[in-house]
Amino acid sequence: MSEDKCYKCGAELPSNSKFCLSCGTKIEKETRSDREPIHDVFRFLFSKNLIIAALLLGILFIWIGSLVLTFSTDMTGYRAAQTLNSLGFFITGVFLIGGGIANDSMDRYVRVGMIIIGVYMITSVLALTHLLSSIASLYP
Repeated sequence: MSEDKCYKCGAELPSNSKFCLSCGTKIEKETRSDREPIHDVFRFLFSKNLIIAALLLGILFIWIGSLVLTFSTDMTGYRAAQTLNSLGFFITGVFLIGGGIANDSMDRYVRVGMIIIGVYMITSVLALTHLLSSIASLYP
């Protein structure tokens, strides 16, 4: 016997019963998942493989933006470099923050580090944008 009781008559119920043995009331067990569906979505979206892919994509954008900035001579090149660098830093930062929050299977300190670095990268987008716009203003 388990400690489950009938909600109608209060009689004790066997562990796998579907009806109360005393009054015949149908027993509905609560089948509640301990995870909500949104957790599964975040877990998939911020899986380790997707985080690594997003980090590589972000680093690629930053690298291409740096190359464009190095070899460009006009304002269009500076704006393209600014856009690529900002996009790279933003992608990297978002996936680090999301991965640090969603992946509870990782070590706690790794997750905290991911969140801190992600916040730093996103805030550096703002500083980088300002820096690149000030460099671009030096050229006619």
